[in-house]
Amino acid sequence: IHPEIEARNLFKHDEKSANNYRKAGFGAVLTHQQDGIARGSGILTTLTNDSEHATILNGNASAHYSFSKGSSRQKYPSSLMGSIALLNQTYLDAEWYEQAPKGEYNLSLEAWNEQQELPQFFEVNNKIDILRAWKIADEFEIDYIFYGAGDEYQRVNEIAETGFALVLPLDFPNAYDVSNPYAAEMVSLQKMKDWEMAPANARILAGKNVFFAFTSRYLKKKTDVLEKIKTAIAHGLSQENALAALTTNPAEMIEASTHLGTLEEGKIANFLICSGNLFDDGEIYSNWIQGKEH
Repeated sequence: IHPEIEARNLFKHDEKSANNYRKAGFGAVLTHQQDGIARGSGILTTLTNDSEHATILNGNASAHYSFSKGSSRQKYPSSLMGSIALLNQTYLDAEWYEQAPKGEYNLSLEAWNEQQELPQFFEVNNKIDILRAWKIADEFEIDYIFYGAGDEYQRVNEIAETGFALVLPLDFPNAYDVSNPYAAEMVSLQKMKDWEMAPANARILAGKNVFFAFTSRYLKKKTDVLEKIKTAIAHGLSQENALAALTTNPAEMIEASTHLGTLEEGKIANFLICSGNLFDDGEIYSNWIQGKEH
């Protein structure tokens, strides 16, 4: 539990990484220290080739959580149940700390309370984790935004009932080699169904009016993002929903709609110039970020 970690104090512009994102069409990213149950605050930064002073739009843009204790060497928690209990207890401790007469200064609980008004992102390992975290959110009146695992279609009705927004991965399962009948027997029906259904995840969630954005976080090559989105469109996702999941939806999630998401007067000049419709056969000619062409 280390909510006092601030990504703005750790962030260094990496031109090689930024260039990979730019080639994929991105102009801004939300990033944080991906370690622990309470991971601290994230930053919103553009991807132009400039210093951190010029690119960071919001140094305190979000708060981040998970059920994984990450690199901690502490024995506790040693199970998912322990992680849930620890997270619950920290919410209770933070409430007590805010209301109790001030004595000892607690750096972690102070930071925890200060971050409660920020967009709350929760990374999960599967669709059931969303329902587990929902119980915590319901008890403490929190609106989480979930980093999904891509299998939300398997519990779409329950997930839609939460009313929470999702950030959907695009690393769909690759086709299994079933040319060898003996090897094919090792591939379970569950894995085969996930290979079949995962690309339709976004379309199924859209059909239930679930608010979502896309992330390229789990892709080995960021430039694959467009092909993955085309795959989702081929499995029924509308181009309008795909475009919103890359622009207006993420901007709204991180409360940055006054700066990002659309091309309007007064907003940051982030836009693409393309040969045509990117969701058909168009190509990116240039990526303009903060009014600077790449």
